[in-house]
Amino acid sequence: MLPNTLRGSLKKESAERWILWTALAVLWAYIAYAAGIYLELEDQVLVGWGLFAVLWAAVRRNGRSVPFRIFILLLSAFLSLRYWMFRTFETLSYTGPWDCVGMLLLYGAETYGIGIHLLGLFVNIWPLERNGEPPLPEDPSQYPAVDILIPTYDEPEEIIRTTAVACTLIDYPKDKFHVYILDDGGTVARRNDPDPEKARAARIRHERLKKLAEEIGVHYMARDENGKAKAGNINAALQCLCSADGFNAERKSLTCLNADIRRSCSDLILILDCDHVPTRDILKRTVPYFLRDEKLFLVQTPHFFINPGPVEKNLGLHGVLPGENVMFYRRIHPGLDFWNASFFCGSAALLRRSFLAEVGGIQGETITEDAETALELHRRGYRSVYVNQPMVCGLSPETFDAFILQRSRWAQGMVQIFLLKNPLLAKGLSLQQKLSYLNSCLFWFFGLARILFFLAPLAYLFFGLRVYNASVVQVIAYALPHLFGSVATAHYLYGDVRHTFFSEFFETVQSIYLLPAILSTFKNPRAPQFKVTPKGGGLAADAPSPLGYPFYGMLVLAVLGMAAGYLRWGAFPQERDVILICLFWNLYNLAIILLCLGASWELHQWRRHHRVVTHEPATVRTADGRTLPARIADLSLGGVGLRLAPSDVEGLSPGDLLTLEARDSSQREYALAVRIQRIGGSGKGSRRECMVGCRWAEDDLQAFADRVGFIYGDSE
Repeated sequence: MLPNTLRGSLKKESAERWILWTALAVLWAYIAYAAGIYLELEDQVLVGWGLFAVLWAAVRRNGRSVPFRIFILLLSAFLSLRYWMFRTFETLSYTGPWDCVGMLLLYGAETYGIGIHLLGLFVNIWPLERNGEPPLPEDPSQYPAVDILIPTYDEPEEIIRTTAVACTLIDYPKDKFHVYILDDGGTVARRNDPDPEKARAARIRHERLKKLAEEIGVHYMARDENGKAKAGNINAALQCLCSADGFNAERKSLTCLNADIRRSCSDLILILDCDHVPTRDILKRTVPYFLRDEKLFLVQTPHFFINPGPVEKNLGLHGVLPGENVMFYRRIHPGLDFWNASFFCGSAALLRRSFLAEVGGIQGETITEDAETALELHRRGYRSVYVNQPMVCGLSPETFDAFILQRSRWAQGMVQIFLLKNPLLAKGLSLQQKLSYLNSCLFWFFGLARILFFLAPLAYLFFGLRVYNASVVQVIAYALPHLFGSVATAHYLYGDVRHTFFSEFFETVQSIYLLPAILSTFKNPRAPQFKVTPKGGGLAADAPSPLGYPFYGMLVLAVLGMAAGYLRWGAFPQERDVILICLFWNLYNLAIILLCLGASWELHQWRRHHRVVTHEPATVRTADGRTLPARIADLSLGGVGLRLAPSDVEGLSPGDLLTLEARDSSQREYALAVRIQRIGGSGKGSRRECMVGCRWAEDDLQAFADRVGFIYGDSE
């Protein structure tokens, strides 16, 4: 049973949600009514731009109290809803069959965009920031047991080794957690593949990972057959480890007699993708929530990536702008958490085994098994928690092709959930949860909308199709306050993690590939197959991605659109206001397409290990006993870069053996042997330093574990 104080805390959180929900419902009803009131055009200009001025002033003030935040979001919602009312009741007129088709398609795309905007405002009304996790019991024997599952398919052995070693270093009683490598690349079926080369590769992988597990001191599991992809792999392992009958694993595809398997039926399950290296404190900062709330089924933590995604890398944006995934994990997920709608993201998450068994384990009807599983458990009244502290370090897709493969899978999976598990019709969900899940599903329809926004101005510039029936004055009165208000609100919500222009770009660069994926899913919702995202690859030289060629076609169309606009300007002087709007619109699209071309031009990647850039103080001890102050410039599993004063470098040369002494944020001490590879200079005058590049000097398991703990173990 929960202590009365904790039960009271949960009731207070629930009451806050319902009070806010009731207030929002009343305010939204008033806004919806006010947005439909007819005004003369000159009055609308004053109202639209006057309210935008108020919104802009509020955004510039950047207040973060809940009432202030609600005021900004409702003001933005009013401007957008006002524009939608105008589009619906004043611009949809029949001027011809093809005009009508284009007009309705553009109107549908705009309606979709406004709907997603309004849902996003709702989700982000009150992001829940949790200040400190609940405490663990003083007696370690009271800690719940945890099974750590590392599913893998075809990833390199070195990636799996790093994650498995990091798991053994987790700061939790050693008899309370067990680590399992779940190898779907070495199943019996793959080892007996009719293709002898594939069978040989699977047998080699099976033996090597089995030996690796023995060396590290973790467990290795491989099932008979590959079925249901990652969900089937996890469920088969859970069925083997626990006698509970709930897990959805076909009996014929189970081999529970793996050597050295320690059968367990732990209370909790930590799922880690094989490239997600955990910090030491991941269990101590997540497990306590399950002791606090007996109806909690999930604690999700952010996915943090050590390497730039291909889009950021190819455009040189890494370190200049936040990563593409940061907005979701730092801003959107805390908003979902407030509405008890934070969902399982496939990795870096802790789940309660008994609740998972109730729904038959990880779900597999869609290829986004993680969100589908969370939806089923939320339907049963169980709760989730999002802890906004990165405690894994993973790998982004290395190439543009892999990036598109990953996003296509996500898009298809969320469309499947929308079609097969429609959140609006899902019994057991609160209305707030339904809207939150609906937002997550509908977001992935942006591919269709983005293509229409690209084609709309060209339809007029090339063919004179009237797809948008409004005068310049009406655009100024209705459209621009909505557009600028949306941009200002996005800056208020996400300005420190995503620029609005780059949100447009990130969606456009994916849209041309997501469109066929979405349409094929609509045609047959059960057809999509799970495809593993390649990780840990490399590129020997710069080269255009084969997926980038459609952007050249879009570039040609946009350039020809500018030429067509020039010709139309002279031929139809009475339409110059419309021509001017379409030319600016097309010019904006042209700028985004140029960025898309840059994003699809692959830059070389030959490093085996990605570096962490840092500025931590350290000490270097030389073979002759000298102690030198240093700063760590960067480090990876391959080596470390040190900054030393020029006077301290005297007497050092490549090949010398050094001992690097450092501490992490918890004051844990490390002494790591390194060997100098090269010595160079940097800086000027009194700030001149020498850069000393070193590689790790020891290769035994303990030395490797020390390096993993030093590089990845500290969540701070």
